[in-house]
Amino acid sequence: MWMIFMDAPEHTRLRKLMNQGFSPAVVEALRPQIERVVDGMLEKLACGSEADLMKAVANPMPVQVIARMLGVPEAMYAHFMEWSEAIANFMGNPDRTANHARVAQEAVLALTEFFKQAVAERRRNKGDDLISLLINIEADGESLTEEELYAQCLMLLFAGHETTRNLVGNGMWALLQKPEEMRELRENPEIIRTSVEELLRFESPIQYTARIVKDEIEICGTRLRRGQTILCMLGAANRDARQFKDPDRLNLRRVNNQHLAFGAGAHFCIGNQLARLEGQAAILRMVQRFPEMRLAKERPEWAPNFGFRGLKTLPVVL
Repeated sequence: MWMIFMDAPEHTRLRKLMNQGFSPAVVEALRPQIERVVDGMLEKLACGSEADLMKAVANPMPVQVIARMLGVPEAMYAHFMEWSEAIANFMGNPDRTANHARVAQEAVLALTEFFKQAVAERRRNKGDDLISLLINIEADGESLTEEELYAQCLMLLFAGHETTRNLVGNGMWALLQKPEEMRELRENPEIIRTSVEELLRFESPIQYTARIVKDEIEICGTRLRRGQTILCMLGAANRDARQFKDPDRLNLRRVNNQHLAFGAGAHFCIGNQLARLEGQAAILRMVQRFPEMRLAKERPEWAPNFGFRGLKTLPVVL
């Protein structure tokens, strides 16, 4: 029942309702809170020491942000990261096994049970968190059913964590390989917005998305039959020389950057503004706080996932 797996008219209805919680104004108001989350993590790190940026910042930061938005207690953060990873290992891996499916299903059931209890509590004592907002939202006489509410909360937690952690990790990996670009960002913080757009394009957190053929169609000379699956390779599209000048060059000042990191069309990522904001806060804060940061290993360890491109570890010397 996740909105991302639905077509119109069900998707249109849910999207219209959910948009109220992710408007640019609502998300921008979160900037001070997100910056405080990042600063709290960076205060635990010392210049000259070694650290794993994935463990220290990229992995826990998005969970804390979306969990705080949902009003989730801090004691649950570690469980949420584990459950999110279990779902990602199933969804983004063509070589998934029955065990991957079993662990992912257990994670979905555990999260659904948590949100059932959380929604019941918010109905008794409403607050200013996202769950309370989703309970209250209504448009054209429509509102979310109980099951839809649990599903969308679960979707937001998973999507808000897995993709953003990869944006932050992949972005820092790209900058650490290009010290001159990292220096430019540190000396010109006003380019952080175009920088994050370029990092999204250059090291796309999501490598592909899938679509099902509804009617027989021909694309570029290939006849596709109803029911077939198309994999849209977003990572490849973001390096298309017909769309981007010097596509394999990292250019933090690139303009008119029409990348597909958030997809396109009706299913354009509803949390794109939040992901951008988190990426801007985390990357700029790290670059400014640790001007001598460098890679501790020539090659970091990538997570074994085809769909969600991200690092397992990113050891650095601060």
